[in-house]
Amino acid sequence: MHGRRDVLRLGAVIAAGGLVAPLLAACATPSASGSVAPFAGGSPTPASSRGALSGPITVLMAGADPSAEPALKRVYDEFKAKNPGIEWDFRVIPGFGAEWDRLARALLEAGEPVGLVMIDGLYVRAWARDGLLADLGADPAMADVLARVPPSFHLGGPGETTTRAFPLALSRGVLTTGLYFNKALLDQAGLEPPRTIADFKAMVAPLAALGAAPLVHCSGDVSFNTLLVTWVLPMIAERTGDPLEFVERTIRGEVGYDSPEWTEAFQVIADLRTSGVLLDGSGATDYATMQLLFLQGKAAMTYNGTWLLASLQKGTPTVPFELHVAPLPRIDRASTARSILAWGGLAMPAKAAASRDSVVAFLDYASRPEVDQAVVEGLHVYSPIAASNVGIHDAVAREFLPMFKDAIPPLNWLWEPEIEAEMDDQVQALVKGDTDPASVGKAIEAVAQDLRASGRSYYS
Repeated sequence: MHGRRDVLRLGAVIAAGGLVAPLLAACATPSASGSVAPFAGGSPTPASSRGALSGPITVLMAGADPSAEPALKRVYDEFKAKNPGIEWDFRVIPGFGAEWDRLARALLEAGEPVGLVMIDGLYVRAWARDGLLADLGADPAMADVLARVPPSFHLGGPGETTTRAFPLALSRGVLTTGLYFNKALLDQAGLEPPRTIADFKAMVAPLAALGAAPLVHCSGDVSFNTLLVTWVLPMIAERTGDPLEFVERTIRGEVGYDSPEWTEAFQVIADLRTSGVLLDGSGATDYATMQLLFLQGKAAMTYNGTWLLASLQKGTPTVPFELHVAPLPRIDRASTARSILAWGGLAMPAKAAASRDSVVAFLDYASRPEVDQAVVEGLHVYSPIAASNVGIHDAVAREFLPMFKDAIPPLNWLWEPEIEAEMDDQVQALVKGDTDPASVGKAIEAVAQDLRASGRSYYS
């Protein structure tokens, strides 16, 4: 998950550009290869057409060393146990965000023999645009692997239909969004979870009588503000077509960020504040404070992602509290509200490493149903392979599963980082009441026009 991705940060960001090479070398961590029990259903034997597999596989990733997580270590170790010529070389760059992107690019540009990349989906289009990622569908040996993962989870570059990256449970699964609610507080007010924005507005008075607002949002952490756009805009765009295509047209300049559709989306967000749906002060509320306000009964609901669940379950409520999750409320004339499909995925560098055959064989193994499901159970993450999610046992976590059906990739994965930054700031100002919907659209469109004029737009 980027501001909100930073919520998932597992390590400190490496700071000094001049120390890239030694720091990356220090992060290289060959995995142990002790004896392991095989997964049910078969052994990871290499494809006979590829012969014996040998040599190092260099894996570039963010976060924690997988050898420290038993569910992941088992996958890597068992593959090595059946292919003893393989050696794992994990290059773990701590943290997420722009600094990870810079250091990971530096590693590839330095000519390191990277065979497998675990990359935040946010960066896939930019890496593909810059010629850094291989076309996975071009290798016939990848056909079975790609077929196991539904097409909605495949991601390519701008304007591409090919696959550059895709998730598995191995890459720590997939994320979505929903509406967390305190059923105890809603019951006290005689309310049900809202199905529409109109329902949301009707909840203001009953909840105010109990000293609560319907919704709190952490707009004080600015990168959570695009989350509001990814909730509202798809429903507006879908009235006349596909929301992802609508955003592509916007990036191309065929639609302005100040168009009626975008302005309506910003107006819906502004109305959440003016109607009293949003808790007063949400524009300055950070991620941690949002959780406290929810647990203290100051708001009955909060809109966020699956990444928040563990923190809420570990929190200490100060009011009667029964946590559940509901689908996102719909706007007028919308039949479906679409949650997001976010993930860190698996990709291969465009510059083929000597280990490419070994990487393909490993991905074939890691995507097998019995292996994928075992990782789901071990990590408590959601897999893009629906059958694997029988391994999700937590009752609240299972309430998210229906939301994957209609979910789409986050819209902010499509536009340029400069647009993302401007939109986050402008929507925060909107939530604070410091600007208006038309001005938000004009400010973002000005950034888009500058990107096109300078040749830095994705479609320049």
